[in-house]
Amino acid sequence: MSRTPRLAVAVVTAAALVAGCSSSPSSDGEAPSYRASKDVQARVLPQLAANGEDVESADDALWVVDATIDGVDEGTTVTLLAKADRGEWEMVSDAETDEDGHVSLTSDTAGELVVVAGEDDDAIGTEVSTEDAPEPTFSDDFDEDSVDATGANWHTRDQGFTGVRTCSRADASAAEVADGVLVLSVLEDPEGGECQLPGRRKRFPQRLNGHVGTEGVYSFTYGYAAARIRTQSARGQHAAFWMQAVGGQQTGGPKVGGAEIDIMEYFGDDHPEGGLTSFTYFLDEAGKKQTVGGWLPDVEEYGDDWAEQYHVFSVEWTPTEYVFRIDGQVTQRLEGETSGRQEFLILSLLSSDYELPRFNGELPEQMEVDWARVWETGAEQG
Repeated sequence: MSRTPRLAVAVVTAAALVAGCSSSPSSDGEAPSYRASKDVQARVLPQLAANGEDVESADDALWVVDATIDGVDEGTTVTLLAKADRGEWEMVSDAETDEDGHVSLTSDTAGELVVVAGEDDDAIGTEVSTEDAPEPTFSDDFDEDSVDATGANWHTRDQGFTGVRTCSRADASAAEVADGVLVLSVLEDPEGGECQLPGRRKRFPQRLNGHVGTEGVYSFTYGYAAARIRTQSARGQHAAFWMQAVGGQQTGGPKVGGAEIDIMEYFGDDHPEGGLTSFTYFLDEAGKKQTVGGWLPDVEEYGDDWAEQYHVFSVEWTPTEYVFRIDGQVTQRLEGETSGRQEFLILSLLSSDYELPRFNGELPEQMEVDWARVWETGAEQG
């Protein structure tokens, strides 16, 4: 295919999908068709996009289409079309390719979808379907029995006054479900005293942390994990959605020993590094901790309203890479050997010792989780 400028296609007729011929726009809304091409590679991911202020069902999130267009300039517009209820093809989203020809698109319409780049004789594309997306294998919209109840998915983790959190401990009172939302808090410990960090004069009230996980209830290996989260705004604690290996990490690298997979951590508004991170940690053959990942550059590309709106944070986990996304947009791609162990989910709002001197809010601070889902795929996915 010849290189194309920033061009988009708005609508494709059903006849054009079959014939593959080209046409010009017409007054009745029909638009150029496309030529099926191997230069357009696309796959439908699960429903991984849903930013907004209101609580929504996980079933109402947008499907994400991951596409790569070979041989086009960076900034080429690619369009996603869906067949509406009345049988017409309508544009549902468009986006510009990155330097590798990659683009992420979204659809609120289930069924047949078409990815198109270019127009007239240069228009190329491919057809996909939401039916090709994996089905969820774990889903929690947080009803009243989601946390710390008999048969619940999530239980408060046994962590307190140790490690990097000598001034805080997890407690069930800091994790509650209300109106379909899991609310995780950092609270002042009513039974605690004051805590003084080494080398510092200032004392801090001991804190309770909302810290829950699915250990012993649910775990998986390879697939997609996502949670729709609205973070805290203040510094001094961090919201997190992460996973750990069942039974704890072991030496020998991630495939054998597992890994900690930090899908997202948010360290508060006005952070000098932007506030958002995605990391993985594992132990090498010598038992030394290895870290891959880091702070997300240019976080404003994905939003600047973390404490006002919900966003879907997700990871695609295969044997050869982790792909982190926010509302379907790729934020980091970490290639290489990944965890080969069963991993369980964790949601938390933690106040670590190193953060306390930077606390600029008022307790309680809160993180809200609308829903969490997993789509298991097996080792062949991706």
